[in-house]
Amino acid sequence: MVLWVHKLEGWISMDNTEQADMAQVPNGVEPSRSLINRIRTSYRLALRRAPNPEDSALWSMIGAKQADIHNALMSEDLDALRSLLSAPRHTNLYYGVDNLAKDVIAMDPSDTWKGAGKAYLSKIEDLLVSLGGRAVFNPEGGARYPDKTGPAPEALDKYLRAVEQQMGVELKFPNPFEGELGLQTSRGTASERAIQAIYQACLARRYASSSCIEIGGGTGRTAYYGYCMGLEYTIIDLPMTIVGQALFLAGSLGEDAIWMVGDSEPRGHRIALLPPSELNTIGPVDVVINVDSLTEMGEKTATEYIRWISENAAAFLSINHEANLFTVKNVCQALCPASIRSRSPYWLRPGYVEEVFSFSKENQQALVAVYRSTSWRITSPLRKLASLFR
Repeated sequence: MVLWVHKLEGWISMDNTEQADMAQVPNGVEPSRSLINRIRTSYRLALRRAPNPEDSALWSMIGAKQADIHNALMSEDLDALRSLLSAPRHTNLYYGVDNLAKDVIAMDPSDTWKGAGKAYLSKIEDLLVSLGGRAVFNPEGGARYPDKTGPAPEALDKYLRAVEQQMGVELKFPNPFEGELGLQTSRGTASERAIQAIYQACLARRYASSSCIEIGGGTGRTAYYGYCMGLEYTIIDLPMTIVGQALFLAGSLGEDAIWMVGDSEPRGHRIALLPPSELNTIGPVDVVINVDSLTEMGEKTATEYIRWISENAAAFLSINHEANLFTVKNVCQALCPASIRSRSPYWLRPGYVEEVFSFSKENQQALVAVYRSTSWRITSPLRKLASLFR
């Protein structure tokens, strides 16, 4: 995945600086020995079933940065592994999926992040607009903007309550890791990745009556919000990335909220964290979502994923850039030229495209109705409409 850091260029100016204070999480949640043992067991089993893909130079590079973690996972010293996984900011466990990685932090060791509060507040405002909870500003004017000036900023808590209303569930920003940076709120420290994840989970919830698979789940933040909104959620990812997801989700929701290969108990309604080898064990799904990863894979691997999606998912949501040698659109059209899709710039990150694909003709009518919907709210009519996908 593409790495990026917070910058202030291009953000709108705000005066409510007292409501845009940045914070660094002082203490984390120490994982239990039983969780670490589950993670180690699952990692070893997943690695035997699904070694890292050979056609991605990016992930080969990242794997080299994580050699110390791999060695600890293969060792019998459980206490040493627990110590290593208890402090992600001192490792590269999240390198490539989150900014909480030692090599990413080393790129900007100063305290410049302390002045980024206005940018984060602006990003939450963008989130609210994208969800339909606030009107988009029209620089050409109109009855709402007679002076052709943007609306005045409002209190952070008001923004958060409005986002919560759009989500339909209580909004929280879980912080299981010491050192995480973000905007200080009454609901936890809001990292930029968490803000992105809220939108992505709402988007997935719009198209799913019950089930969602995320291919390449990052830290697990989108899964967290999707799970909170009632989705039966599955992540398909590389064995090392699953390690990080297990730590985040267990620290945010509790250890019983996750299920991995090697666990002895039935999955139930827990979030499943599975390597690619297990993809064919999963039945039809309402929606598959992929964010910032398919175009970072080798084209062969990406094509295999999209072929599976075309045969098993009612809808496919893609949020990816088009800066590499192939695009999601090209692969989808090569496999199914008649696939219906919407295509638009991604609300919350310049340079990314938000697309929706359907590979089944019987689902096209339902998808068209969703595309034409003007509401982003998670309403009962939309849930009933999404159930038609199945």
